[in-house]
Amino acid sequence: MNRGKPVQPDTDLHLQIATALTGLVKQIKALRYYPPRHPALHATAAECLKGFQPLLQEGHPLNLTVRKEGFLLGEQPVAKTHQVLGQLATFCFARRIQFLTILPDLSAADLLRFVRNLILDPQEIHAQGGIQAVLERARITTIWVNEQDLAAILERKKQLEELPPEEEPTPPQGEPSAKPLTPAQAQALDLEKLLNLLEQEQDDQRFRAQLQELIPLLRLNLIPENRVLVLRAMRLLCLNASARKLSEVRRAHALNALGQLVTDEMTDYLVAALLDRESNEAVRKALIDVLVFLSDKMVRRLMVLLAEESAAPNRKVLADVLVRTGAAAVPVLQEHLFDDRWYVVRNAVAILGDIRSQDSLPHLTPLLDHKDIRVRRETIRALTKIGGQRAVNILLQAAESDDQELSRQALLSLGAIRAASAIPTLLKLIEQPELNRRAVDIKKDAIRALGEIRSSDAVAPLLKILARHSLLRRALNDELRVVAAMALGEIGDENARAALEKASHDRSSPVARAAGQALMQLEKDNP
Repeated sequence: MNRGKPVQPDTDLHLQIATALTGLVKQIKALRYYPPRHPALHATAAECLKGFQPLLQEGHPLNLTVRKEGFLLGEQPVAKTHQVLGQLATFCFARRIQFLTILPDLSAADLLRFVRNLILDPQEIHAQGGIQAVLERARITTIWVNEQDLAAILERKKQLEELPPEEEPTPPQGEPSAKPLTPAQAQALDLEKLLNLLEQEQDDQRFRAQLQELIPLLRLNLIPENRVLVLRAMRLLCLNASARKLSEVRRAHALNALGQLVTDEMTDYLVAALLDRESNEAVRKALIDVLVFLSDKMVRRLMVLLAEESAAPNRKVLADVLVRTGAAAVPVLQEHLFDDRWYVVRNAVAILGDIRSQDSLPHLTPLLDHKDIRVRRETIRALTKIGGQRAVNILLQAAESDDQELSRQALLSLGAIRAASAIPTLLKLIEQPELNRRAVDIKKDAIRALGEIRSSDAVAPLLKILARHSLLRRALNDELRVVAAMALGEIGDENARAALEKASHDRSSPVARAAGQALMQLEKDNP
């Protein structure tokens, strides 16, 4: 195979070279995805070797020139429009590779070692004396860079091959060999060793290189037995991503790693550990910290898990994690307000209420007309928790709703948050005639709300109700008088004292008792 003569582009030879170099790209991706001992790495290296073998079968080396924009064979570009090869060339050029020589006895082992060292950070390669020095220390003898003299290459290759092999340590005489590790044990050991390095690493670039090993290794350790190690790794990444004392570069590396790791599988793994009854309190606390730090990335999956969870205590734990996420979770929660499942909507409403998201008020308002009463109730509770004048205005609308249960809950909520702006509406409600049981119940709730708000503007209307007698609907009227007396006691206005003293002797014993209790409250508030 003559590579010294000019070759026309797009020949079969160029296509074969493009195929072989694409195999190198696949090997790079595999090394970044799989941990060091994974069998898939060797399979990818063997496949990559098959791509080079047709180019080397005549016993001649393959010589390529590396430019920033692509590879050259002689003077001709190789697959000039091939985007992936362009990226590989840029990658190699950044590591100061200008010439690449591949010998006919190329092995899969050398390919794997070559790519493993090629993906080191360029600064790290430079610190170790350059790419060729790195390759020689790795005992790679069939791939050479930046040396065009074949005789010099073969001489140096001979010297490397004559070096004594690097021996594995053997156990002392008389001691039995260690029992072989299972794949899971080996992966855990690799992870623990890597974590020890990461926790001590001071150099940002080496830290980044170690993270590239951590990501695939962590994915393979998502088993219950390795929970402590996985949690340790995730906490380490979260700490490095958020610690202000660390450099921006280091924080960015950690955030990038977390972005690659936060998948549905990882979310499920961490949540399963959190909900496991065998997890101790310290582990649970650490898991919650990690989930809260990452939950803006996990919130969609957390909502799915919340919807699927049947145990109420577990639902509370998941909801608490989402609440602690705060504003970052709000957009996703708002999307779930349109779900067809009432319980999913209720969950989202409850969490928005606990987050106290003012921005969610326009999205919550339509849910007051939701077909399921449980959603309508939760919406009132959420509005109450969120508070503020906008929430009060929505509650006031609900208070005048034809939905009696919703109306009564809204009235009680207005009282609970002491919404002074609700007083005019509440006064209007207590002045309406009691045409039926429903009207009486609404009026009683409005009176209770006025009592909780403790406005002096309500004293005169309440005194009027307390003094009123009715022969036709005495029982209903007395119910209103009882509630009015209790509300006057809560307001604590001295102007109500005389009326309460008189009512404490009323012929209706419930009214008399309520007035007596109100007087005691009045004495307590005005000693």
